[in-house]
Amino acid sequence: IVQRLVHRVARPRRLPRIALQNGVPEEARTLVVVPVLLGGVESTRSQIEHLEVQALGNVDRHVHFALLTDFPDAATETLPEDEALLRLAREGIEGLNAKYGAPEAFLLLHRPRRWNAEERAWMGHERKRGKLADLNAFLRGGAGDRFALVVGDTTHLGEVRYVVTLDTDTQLPRDSARQFVAV
Repeated sequence: IVQRLVHRVARPRRLPRIALQNGVPEEARTLVVVPVLLGGVESTRSQIEHLEVQALGNVDRHVHFALLTDFPDAATETLPEDEALLRLAREGIEGLNAKYGAPEAFLLLHRPRRWNAEERAWMGHERKRGKLADLNAFLRGGAGDRFALVVGDTTHLGEVRYVVTLDTDTQLPRDSARQFVAV
């Protein structure tokens, strides 16, 4: 009943927008991030491909794309397969940057496992929320020690004004990053 009343009283309206026909301006630099777990070879390859597809639909020199990664929870700080998965992710991001000739276009920011006494496991600190908090601190010039590996040119990260966070199954339709910035 309350929802029906709210929908009758508060009608949806279009939000004001800035016209960005020439793309996202430098002062509105945007980072699209996908927080993921590096859980296996196929899922890691799939996430790199997913990031590439999102970027191809949102080509803009001031929109950057990043995988924000952790390893799954474990009983020990490292597992035998960790190194190979991290190498695969690194090579994937480096490959995308080489393929599109833009070393700042794609990034990999990987956090190490930390001991969580409450969960009694080695895991990424506060999982997804922690990844985003660490990313925001990193963008503001701190928290560099929270990432075990950073791949890609981070020169312009301090200029990022907007962060668009996607889930692993979320599609970013064509030019929608620009539309988000416009609103």
